[in-house]
Amino acid sequence: MSLPLSPLAAAVLLLWIAPAARAVAPERLTWEELPQLVGKHVSIALYDGGAVAGKVREVQADALVIQVSKSSDPVAYPKGPMRVPRAKLHVLDLHGKGFKYRVIGTALGFVAGAACGVGIAVGVQGGVLGDEHGTASGTALVGMMAGLSTAGYAVGNAADRRTTTIRIVH
Repeated sequence: MSLPLSPLAAAVLLLWIAPAARAVAPERLTWEELPQLVGKHVSIALYDGGAVAGKVREVQADALVIQVSKSSDPVAYPKGPMRVPRAKLHVLDLHGKGFKYRVIGTALGFVAGAACGVGIAVGVQGGVLGDEHGTASGTALVGMMAGLSTAGYAVGNAADRRTTTIRIVH
């Protein structure tokens, strides 16, 4: 016995599973290759149990300088520039964002919203062209299209987030 699965539910499931399918082994970079990360958003688990996140500002010979925007301990690691010593930095997470799943999710949400909206509008007493509830059917159509387009964008936005673990080879 199989459960019925609507096309919208299948699309949402696919968008939810897609990021996990891209999971790969950590990328390896030498210290000399780190300048390619300047301007990128990273998060670093620190040697004392804390964690910071921010943009890489500079790679120096003995440290990585980041502009901290988020910290697990704002007193110990306040916002602003911070030097992470080369000897203590072994792994960092590089954060990025694509656009493909947001486009797909919004398009699927729009199509599903249009289909649901038309179904509701036709089902409203009097139908789309009837005079009894003319504004209700139009409101239902627009509301469903807007709501499901927004939901599709939100699901796509979550699927577009990318985190790459980078292991620094000394």
